[in-house]
Amino acid sequence: SALSKFGVFYIMTHDSIGLGEDGPTHQPVELIESLRSMPNINLFRPADANEMNASYRIALERYETPSVICCSRGGLPAIKHSSVEKALKGAYTVVGEDIE
Repeated sequence: SALSKFGVFYIMTHDSIGLGEDGPTHQPVELIESLRSMPNINLFRPADANEMNASYRIALERYETPSVICCSRGGLPAIKHSSVEKALKGAYTVVGEDIE
């Protein structure tokens, strides 16, 4: 779908970056590496609900680019100083000199 410019939307779960709430998983983290190396594909690894919201928004706006959202199995708390607006920019500072 990346080479054909299809706006496909994939949601992947159960990564093995960390041990899930109900034991080990079977999808290797190398899958994320291979997806990142593909041309014309959006890959998201949201760390909280704000980043998940931004990931969905970006994926739905890209009509000629497939998007992959790699979700965690476990419940993730909200990150302090996180927002949808910041996540839509692609990157933001969570801890820094200007943040109390």
